[in-house]
Amino acid sequence: MNAFTKARELIAELLDALRQTGHARMAAEARTRQPAPRATQLYACGSDWQVLDADSGRLLAWRPSQHEAAELATRLELGLQLHH
Repeated sequence: MNAFTKARELIAELLDALRQTGHARMAAEARTRQPAPRATQLYACGSDWQVLDADSGRLLAWRPSQHEAAELATRLELGLQLHH
């Protein structure tokens, strides 16, 4: 086997390793960007609704209607991306 053939094979192996590393990196970034699912509670406070973290009791958000609060709670419980 001559030096050029060996070098070509080594370059092909390196390119494959870089490609696999890139795919693994993209998959890891996608997992870390997704918010973790969390249990929530809705609490009526006057005319507004609070979305609370069920584990800590921490206030996560205020919403003017029960429908909006329930929609947000569902998104949080499913671990979906939130719209800003």
